[in-house]
Amino acid sequence: MRSWIFLLTIAVVLSGIAVVYGRHQHRLIFIALQESQQQRDQLNIEWRRLLLEESTWSMHQLLENNARRKLGMTVPSPAAMVVLSGREQ
Repeated sequence: MRSWIFLLTIAVVLSGIAVVYGRHQHRLIFIALQESQQQRDQLNIEWRRLLLEESTWSMHQLLENNARRKLGMTVPSPAAMVVLSGREQ
C-alpha cells in the first residue's frame, strides 16, 4: 500500500513538472509567433511602399517614352536651352 502511494505521488509530481514545462514552451512559441507577425507586418508595409515607388517610376518612364515616340520630343542640348529669370530688366 505504501509503495502505491509513493508511486502515485511521484506520478503526480512528474505530471505537474510536465505541465509547467509545457506551459513554458507554449509561452516561448507564442512570443516567437508575435515577433514573426510584427516582422511580417513591417515587411508588408515596406512592400506596399516599394510597389508605390515602382508605380511612380514606371509612370514617369511611360510618359517619357510616349513623349519621345509619339511626339518626337528629345532633351535639348545645352546650347539650345534658354534660361529665363523672374525679374524684368
